[in-house]
Amino acid sequence: MSLQRLTRLTGFLRSLAIYHGRPGRLKRETAFLGSLIHAGDLCFDVGAHAGNRTRSLAHLGAQVIALEPQPLFARFLAWFFRHQGSVTILPWAVGADSGEVKLNISPRTPTTTTVSRDFVKVAARTEGFQQVRWTEHLIVPQTTLDQLIARHGQPRYCKIDVEGYEAEVLEGLSVPLTIISIEYLGQNPQPAIKALTRLQELGDYRYNASPGESMKFHFPEWRSAKEMSDWLEAGAEGQPFGDIYAVRANETDLLDRLQKVA
Repeated sequence: MSLQRLTRLTGFLRSLAIYHGRPGRLKRETAFLGSLIHAGDLCFDVGAHAGNRTRSLAHLGAQVIALEPQPLFARFLAWFFRHQGSVTILPWAVGADSGEVKLNISPRTPTTTTVSRDFVKVAARTEGFQQVRWTEHLIVPQTTLDQLIARHGQPRYCKIDVEGYEAEVLEGLSVPLTIISIEYLGQNPQPAIKALTRLQELGDYRYNASPGESMKFHFPEWRSAKEMSDWLEAGAEGQPFGDIYAVRANETDLLDRLQKVA
């Protein structure tokens, strides 16, 4: 086996261990997401990677459209969910328009694979990313959220975890969705802040954070876009990464219920 293939396999197995091998992860994630969605809801998993979020959503009875452009992971997802009719796997990137894009792949740490060139430039000089190398590049097909909605319907929940490309994904969306989550990085907050700006262009949202893999809401009260952007700009209280959850402001019953969860 060549060194390149061995590195790729090592990175793949590392992701499987992180997202499928940790005891209690499915239970925690399912309990958390169960406060957001119901059986039968349509959900999009943009940047599905190893499929842990798709697995949890499917466990709750959701219909899931999972998108993952890394070929090795897309093939794994197609195999892993082969008997689950509620899950559709699409080996595509998602962005502002349809066509083709260049995927910057880190074989050793595939969780950092991204379409965003700016993310690669910033991450290369960010603490915690010094050992990351994007040594492989691949042209992959790209679609938009609007096109996915036209084909599959409007989702109740859309998770977007695409390493600094979140705002570009939202540029391909023209209607506000009920619930959206985006990844943030504490040391590189600008992509998430840019995504929050785009979300507010789509509609009025309220926000909360779920740091790391906690599967808990950080704030007792849901916040405005400015309050969340200021929190990110100030360093997210030292949290290295996590997800920002956005719920439409007119979903008062849902927000009231989630306030009790937080």
